[in-house]
Amino acid sequence: MFQISLASISRLLVVATTVAMLGCGGGGGGGVGVPTTPPAAVASAPTVAATISTAKASVNSTVTVAWSSTDATGCSIPELSKSSLEPKGVLTLTPEVGGQFAYTVQCSGAGGSANKTLSLVVPMPVYKTSYENKNMILLDNPKIPPMAEIVNLTPEAGELGFSPRSVAFADFAQEGGLTAVTVSQVYKNVYQGSNAERWPDSPGKVYFLRKDATGNWSDISDLLIKASASRYTCVSPGFVEVADLNNDGKPDVLIGCTGIDFMLDGVWTDDQLSDQYVLLSQSDGMYAVSKLGIKVYGHQTALGDIDGDGNVDVIATDTAGQQKPFVMWGNGDGTFSLPDYTRFPADVSNVSIYSLRVIPIGGEINVVLSGYPLGSGVDPGYAYGTKVLQYKNGSFRYTQDLTSTIPTVSASGLKYGLPLDVIHEGGNWYALRVSIDYSSSAIIRTDIAGVSKILVERVMSKGGPGGSIKLTSDGKVVNQMANCGSRSSTPTDWFYYECTLGVAK
Repeated sequence: MFQISLASISRLLVVATTVAMLGCGGGGGGGVGVPTTPPAAVASAPTVAATISTAKASVNSTVTVAWSSTDATGCSIPELSKSSLEPKGVLTLTPEVGGQFAYTVQCSGAGGSANKTLSLVVPMPVYKTSYENKNMILLDNPKIPPMAEIVNLTPEAGELGFSPRSVAFADFAQEGGLTAVTVSQVYKNVYQGSNAERWPDSPGKVYFLRKDATGNWSDISDLLIKASASRYTCVSPGFVEVADLNNDGKPDVLIGCTGIDFMLDGVWTDDQLSDQYVLLSQSDGMYAVSKLGIKVYGHQTALGDIDGDGNVDVIATDTAGQQKPFVMWGNGDGTFSLPDYTRFPADVSNVSIYSLRVIPIGGEINVVLSGYPLGSGVDPGYAYGTKVLQYKNGSFRYTQDLTSTIPTVSASGLKYGLPLDVIHEGGNWYALRVSIDYSSSAIIRTDIAGVSKILVERVMSKGGPGGSIKLTSDGKVVNQMANCGSRSSTPTDWFYYECTLGVAK
């Protein structure tokens, strides 16, 4: 007879229970399995779709951005400082300046985030006067390099380079950035024996140039000029002015031209007269080059709505023909009236007026006429000085005489006379003046009280073009010129004197 202890009975019960559990469900036994925790649900990744109403818009127009998303709890557009937007919505924006813009619609949710970037091009605006189209644009380095430093540009036979003062900037490509327009100078020895200095004697060629993000310039003329053969303009290109001449909201160009700028066999001839040229924007985004329809010695031109009819007018000098400045009234379509010589005072006739600027001041259009004053070395019979006029009741009337403010430069002993360019800022006048032989240039400031000060001076070994001046965003007045490349960084090079001419106001 066996005797089983209580401890043995407990061990048997444990074993039996374990065997029973192992047998449950095994081999289709139909038992209950060990319970498991199901995996957590994975949140879906958001998606976003977004559109912009137009890829190109003008300043102050309305642009619509629309978006929708899935599996997102909210969206944002950082570039517009917009956060906490609904997963679906519409937003309007009004571009206030020209440029190239990107707007990123970002939507997020439990499953992450998604984004969609939209692009918008806003062409740079065109101002009412050529003065504003130079000084109001945000460009602090208004210079272009010489031909040799332009990508994909091969000079033609006889091209001397760009005319140093023939350069202007605007959004000619309508791509939200500034491009340059300039004209070359060409020498082909047309007048043998009369041109020992190798001055330009053949028509120059128009160029459009673009600067990329790395600072390299390239020739884009073929993209913007309708007919390559029409790119040849005047023998001696002068100042280049920009305004909207045909009222299509795009920049147009007027090239002030002289004829040959040297004597033939010791005398001046009618070859000093030249056609004037315009570059008009077309509906296909390109430019057509045509003649203005007059022949003058056009040393300088300016553009502005003189009579207030909404159309840009042309004012130009004519020192070899009628020997007085004139107006060509704009028709608003890129065409102009015949030269009107009757609007200026009588004392502008038969004097040497080489320079003029159209400057808006306090809502009024001011015309600054300039020649060489008495004491500057010019024949006294042709002296004029610098005077300011306004157009009132059908004629120009004097409002200020700046002639007496021209100081003598003590360092060189030269009297600075002709201001090739004039700027009015903060009640002060800033003038880029040259000596009569162009051997010296200076930027001179005249304050409200009529007190003048030479801010910067360059004395060169020989005469030069002088260029023009421009206001910058950092409070400087700088020279605007072509051919300012690697050579102009060397003080011994002639271009150094002109390309580095600049000063804080």
